[in-house]
Amino acid sequence: MGNGGTLLLTGATSGLGLEVAKLLAGSADWTVVALARSRERGETLREMLGDPGNFRYLAGDQSDLGEIRKAAARVRALLAAQDIPPLRGIVLNAGIQTGSTDSATVDGFELTFGTNLAGPHLLLALLSPELVGPARVLWLGSGTHYGKFRRSYGMVPRPRWEHPEALARPRAGDGIRAYSTSKLGTLYLVHELARRAPEFVEVSCYDPGMMPGTGLARDRGAIERFGWKYLLPALRAVPGVSTSRRSAVQLAALATGASSIPAAELRGAYIEIDHPVRSSAESYDEQRELELFDYLDTVTGSHGDETAPWWTKRPS
Repeated sequence: MGNGGTLLLTGATSGLGLEVAKLLAGSADWTVVALARSRERGETLREMLGDPGNFRYLAGDQSDLGEIRKAAARVRALLAAQDIPPLRGIVLNAGIQTGSTDSATVDGFELTFGTNLAGPHLLLALLSPELVGPARVLWLGSGTHYGKFRRSYGMVPRPRWEHPEALARPRAGDGIRAYSTSKLGTLYLVHELARRAPEFVEVSCYDPGMMPGTGLARDRGAIERFGWKYLLPALRAVPGVSTSRRSAVQLAALATGASSIPAAELRGAYIEIDHPVRSSAESYDEQRELELFDYLDTVTGSHGDETAPWWTKRPS
């Protein structure tokens, strides 16, 4: 598929990420570095896949910046030793949804903000010098960022954007809203990255659609969990609703350059399941994009000497 090389995949141990891993297992063209939250989860993935020869397993909790740095260093070491082919793809699939905003990461961030935004931002920053063209960066988005009933059937409140410093602070609040807000933030980062990245790096946001039956609602009440698991799957024929397998096929194709979507349409694009669509009007805000990007660079401690030159240069 595509050009071949190494693909870094986060969140490969369950849901959509697991389905992508299954599709790429045994590929003759692609080496997959699967970043799992723990060594134990990585070993579980190895057992599920039957240890295909094209997979490497690394541990690194995305909510812990120290672990992210160690994982990035291991990837760079593998590349330097030529133990894996050049890095041509990064799929930032891992993320969480919690019930409240009062929990903190080891670095002091509100848990959703730290896991869905700060961690992947740092990982991508540290690996930006290693990307070799043609390269693709895909960050998992969600239709919940629209704040419309059709996108979440009332299960997720609309995002509420604030200054990143406020969003990053643990506080009393709705964790489900923090999730939709983090997905709005994801789009801000994708737009800013697409603005800065060279032509050989395609940066897109991938929305797999609603995937009823997955573990997304595991922190909800019993009635909501029942509806998500048993009732909403009947809506899979509705636009914007999918299955983890169907969306995984599309995501794998995008990540490996095998998608039928023209490359010219992918830069900074929002792809809903299998076609580009326009993200919410609120998601296009250059001031917020720059503010969030710069804030995350500062609080994650990423420096110009450890990122690609283009990472720190914003076109006028």
